[in-house]
Amino acid sequence: MLTTMPTDLSGDIEGLVADGDLATADRRCVESLQNDPQNHEALYWRGIVRMQAGQLQEALAYLQGAIEIAPDVPAYHANRGRCLAQNRQTKQAVQAARRALALDPGDALTLDTIGVIFSVAGEHAEAVAALERAVQIDPHRAPYWYNLGASRKYNGDFTGAEDAYRNALRLQPDMDKASAALAHLRRQQPDADQVDNLRVRLQNFAGDINDEMRLRYALAKALDDIGDAAGAFTELDTAAGKWRAAHPYDFSEDAAVFDALLSGIDAAAVSAATPGYANNEPVFIVGMPRTGTTLTERIVTSHSTVHAAGELSHFDRLIRQRLKIERKEDFSTDGIRSLLSSDLAQLGRDYIDATRPATGHTPHFVDKMPLNFMYAGIMLLALPGAKIICLRRNPMDTCLSNFRQLFSLRSAYYRYSYDLLDCGRYYQMFDRLMRHWQQLFPDRIYTQHYEHLVADQEQQTRALLEYCELDWEDACLRFEKNATPVATASSAQVRQPIYTDAAERWTRYREQLRPLTEFFATTGISV
Repeated sequence: MLTTMPTDLSGDIEGLVADGDLATADRRCVESLQNDPQNHEALYWRGIVRMQAGQLQEALAYLQGAIEIAPDVPAYHANRGRCLAQNRQTKQAVQAARRALALDPGDALTLDTIGVIFSVAGEHAEAVAALERAVQIDPHRAPYWYNLGASRKYNGDFTGAEDAYRNALRLQPDMDKASAALAHLRRQQPDADQVDNLRVRLQNFAGDINDEMRLRYALAKALDDIGDAAGAFTELDTAAGKWRAAHPYDFSEDAAVFDALLSGIDAAAVSAATPGYANNEPVFIVGMPRTGTTLTERIVTSHSTVHAAGELSHFDRLIRQRLKIERKEDFSTDGIRSLLSSDLAQLGRDYIDATRPATGHTPHFVDKMPLNFMYAGIMLLALPGAKIICLRRNPMDTCLSNFRQLFSLRSAYYRYSYDLLDCGRYYQMFDRLMRHWQQLFPDRIYTQHYEHLVADQEQQTRALLEYCELDWEDACLRFEKNATPVATASSAQVRQPIYTDAAERWTRYREQLRPLTEFFATTGISV
């Protein structure tokens, strides 16, 4: 069985791709295909070149062409899955990864690719199995150990994750994302070496800004752990300032999206909307990030009839596809109104179908994408049987938690989080939009206050389950024993019983947060 491509063509092109010389690599592929249109290696590498260039549809076509000629090469299926995952076609990506795995790949790179696909898709147990095979075959590659560490963390194996991250650093001491991951893995103690290690690494730092962001946010977290709030805030402020300088942002971009939703969906539009799809499987948990959404998810999905589907981007993707827009800034009032006059039942069906095959084996599933709060009204129209739980947390704690969290650096959705007052403005718009949804859909959205949940776990859990129309199960009080993987920033916290330490965390930063306090005073939002 062919598992790798040890030919001169593959070796040459692989080197060119690794060096970033995509033009020459592509030319070599074209020359080979002119001589032999059935050269599956040339088709495969042309697909890889296209994927590296971000031309995903063309990449998929070439990779599929290679598979049709040579269907038993695991790397072909694995990289087709990688391309599908990048194109947000998660279900198809997992299918491709499983096909590659069934062909019994013997090389570490293919197994690592398969593991990353599983991890992106939320199939973390399968990810760990593939990644452990990768490091067994080739234990000398730091990225393989890093990927294994991340998947072990998501599965709750923090000791195994720490071991994997340390192996990555042993092989590549300047792998800054591994150093940052170690700091976030556990609560740091005053006598730990992590603070000093991070400070030494940041002295005269000349690396990539992405790595500097990871290191400074990790140092801020470690300093907060040991009680140095002033030092923590200085690191956050320095990092955020550098990011804003390199990536200018105007809050009006986000404000325009909120305005389009507020003006495009009113009582008349809701009344005129077409009927949705009758399906009561989904429970959406929404809210500002870092407000207890993961904690609430763990409580609800500890119920025997509810599956944790993770943070799904399906609704956002489907809405963009219908509106034929690429960027969030392209939302418009007219576009939103046209969406509501379209076939909303089909939108609901498309969403449910997009969650398969991960869902459907239990009566209900939770989609815990916090920023789905923007689409709450659309979701209730498209899926009238769905439940929506919206998390609320003290505005000051909410904004501080967003400012302290290093979200995906590539995402356009969290650009507000690098400025404290932009966090406040975003909270103000969130508050306004949620009040709008509550007015349009009275008694359809359940508001869960984080502070109430941690103060009275049982009563709040009973109320949550009653809203979801679920029978009481004691397991929902023991959510920390839930073995389901967690792929969010709260992966460590939700493996512990409920604690109240995070409530009113903002008071430790009272002086640094004074501008935010004054902003909320002018908006009438109580802190």
